[in-house]
Amino acid sequence: MLLLFIVPLACTQEPSPYVPLRVILTPSALNPTRAGDPDDVKLTDYNLYIFNAFGVLEERVYVPARSLKLVNGRAEYRTTLLKDVPYTILAAANLGYELPFRSLEEARSYRYHLAYPDEFTQGIPLVAFDQLATVNDDGVLEVPLERLMARVELSVDRSRLRSDIQFKVTDVRVGACPSSARLIGPSRVSGKQETFAVGYGKSGNQVSALNEGSTGNLSRSVSVYLLENCQGDLLDNVLTDSGKVFTDGRYEEICSYIELKAEYHSPQRNTRVGESLIYRFYLGENRNNFDVRRNTWYRITVQPTGDGLSEESWRVDQGGME
Repeated sequence: MLLLFIVPLACTQEPSPYVPLRVILTPSALNPTRAGDPDDVKLTDYNLYIFNAFGVLEERVYVPARSLKLVNGRAEYRTTLLKDVPYTILAAANLGYELPFRSLEEARSYRYHLAYPDEFTQGIPLVAFDQLATVNDDGVLEVPLERLMARVELSVDRSRLRSDIQFKVTDVRVGACPSSARLIGPSRVSGKQETFAVGYGKSGNQVSALNEGSTGNLSRSVSVYLLENCQGDLLDNVLTDSGKVFTDGRYEEICSYIELKAEYHSPQRNTRVGESLIYRFYLGENRNNFDVRRNTWYRITVQPTGDGLSEESWRVDQGGME
């Protein structure tokens, strides 16, 4: 008789290549906003996509406002991923809905739309895109969220304005204000149909700070907001700010600008009742450029000189004058 004994051998278990991971979504802070401005660190909901090195979707989650739990203003998502392997992370917060796409290719072409220029009830739309995210030993992946919008802060310097001139700002508005933007930038407006008929703006008491002193003849500031609109360099060798204008009407419809309206009184001229003196200024990185970049804080000082009607730094529309 043959007896067969099977003796189990001790074996060592291979360590799992997967490790627990905490994905931390954090709004990157700019400068504290004032009362009446959107809260730029607010988080109400988020979409999170995780693609592997081959662009295949590994995980997809949407956390609505009713399920969102924040710790110190940050959102946390727990999962398990391969250690030391690059992933592509796409996060989008404050959109108010679940994103419809399932591939990285669809994500690159997707445009987020605002219903109206100041649609901030969910918070400013925030986006993060990282193509080389890796899981390290501590099991924490910090994902800084950036604003899909730019903030333009305006102030008025009346130090060079004649003492007998009254210059009262009544309205500030964004012209060619984008109504949509790509989540994965850079993004730009391709036609008038992608802008609001009336852009984001403030008027009345909302712009009273521009008529109140801060230091000397410099007023306090007011901010307006718009989605990213990167049009690039469209002019060559412009030497003065007043030279930053177009002869081609196509560009006027797609390049974002600031329009400032004021009541004007001098011994010689006044604005007609119900009309305004209008200053216009195209945004951009320099005199030849028309980029308005996401998550960027632009500061602009309006400095009317002399009688306030010259075009040294702004295009001045005197159509409402008499």
